[in-house]
Amino acid sequence: MGDATMNRFLPKLHKIYNVKKSCFIAIDNLLYGFDNPSIMDIKMGSRTFLEDEVSNDELRADLYEKMIKLDPSVLTDEEKQVKSINKLKYMQLREQLSSSSTLGFRIEAFKTRNLNKNKLDKILNRLNLIHSSFKCSSFFGSHEVVGSSLLIIYDSCKVNIWMIDFAKTVPLPEGIVINHVSPWVQGNHEDGYLFGLENLINIIKEIKDTVVENSTRH
Repeated sequence: MGDATMNRFLPKLHKIYNVKKSCFIAIDNLLYGFDNPSIMDIKMGSRTFLEDEVSNDELRADLYEKMIKLDPSVLTDEEKQVKSINKLKYMQLREQLSSSSTLGFRIEAFKTRNLNKNKLDKILNRLNLIHSSFKCSSFFGSHEVVGSSLLIIYDSCKVNIWMIDFAKTVPLPEGIVINHVSPWVQGNHEDGYLFGLENLINIIKEIKDTVVENSTRH
């Protein structure tokens, strides 16, 4: 990434492999040093697809069939007649059915236990540090961050949070400036990363307050 501001939150890249025309990377084992860790993978941002992925207005029957299974009520009479929809509509509906559109993040996978005030404080400290560093980062000031995740790992002693999955992090077009908070409208390249991060921080604060309140009752 070449951004000293953010490198402390990223796994170290060791090697890039090309196997049968596919590219693979070797990074740090992020679970190393943890004892029976709890893990949460959180997909960040209010949009998890690149604008280029939905720029084609081609109508597709396969996406229509998927839409029927997701929510047929959103289909127009015209779409029902031709039994096809474009990719933008399908992708937007998929986001709307998750917390990505409302909170700016969604939990992809988790295995958690015993979240006490001490661990929640460490998680909040790390998230706040990521937030402040992100806002100062020259890299993220010039890129849209789509489909990236925060990987939260903790055990009985340690807590760490890593930023991972940057396959869809791409440079912004010349002349485009984003704040990573504003709602996405096709063409503005907003990704909602900071919007989601701020909501995540606030929710974890609420969880911590509940944990503290419950502990004082016993």
